[in-house]
Amino acid sequence: MTSQIPDTFLYEGEEYELVGLSGEGLVIPQDYGMQPQMLHTACYRGFYSTYEITNEGLFLTQMVIGEVEGGHKPIQGIMPEIPPGDKYGYPTYQGLKLLTPFTGRIRLGKDLIRDFYIHMGYQKGSAFETLLDFSFEAGRVVSVQDISTENATKRGAFKERFETCEVTQSIEAAFSLDMDVE
Repeated sequence: MTSQIPDTFLYEGEEYELVGLSGEGLVIPQDYGMQPQMLHTACYRGFYSTYEITNEGLFLTQMVIGEVEGGHKPIQGIMPEIPPGDKYGYPTYQGLKLLTPFTGRIRLGKDLIRDFYIHMGYQKGSAFETLLDFSFEAGRVVSVQDISTENATKRGAFKERFETCEVTQSIEAAFSLDMDVE
């Protein structure tokens, strides 16, 4: 099994990884009638996205989607292109500014601590120096909370449990973005 490519979130000029999710409304290819195929072992779901969080809301700005039966379809009138110099050559929707209808909570991590990296699924909040919790209503930011200090007390907890739990349990937890899995 392989670590998965997470969605990326840009916030106040910094880049964060999605490590937890509770809610609905993040944009997926199925919203546009596309059923992506697995890109490779690091992207079983067949796509990954970049979002930007601003005072105006949560916006999808880029989406990479692998092979799609029946071909790719436009998102906001934009068709994907393979970026020049892209060594993998995956179709990428660039220049998007799509306000998402997301309602719920998102947990984002920055500054991964390599000692707590898990080479399977998605990294968990306990593996990051910086951890932020966001609440959204219809794509609009309701609140932002820096939980980095609280998170420091849990540092490495998931990796420790991952390495000592039953295999099936460990795999399921590694691929989960559930906010309660730490």
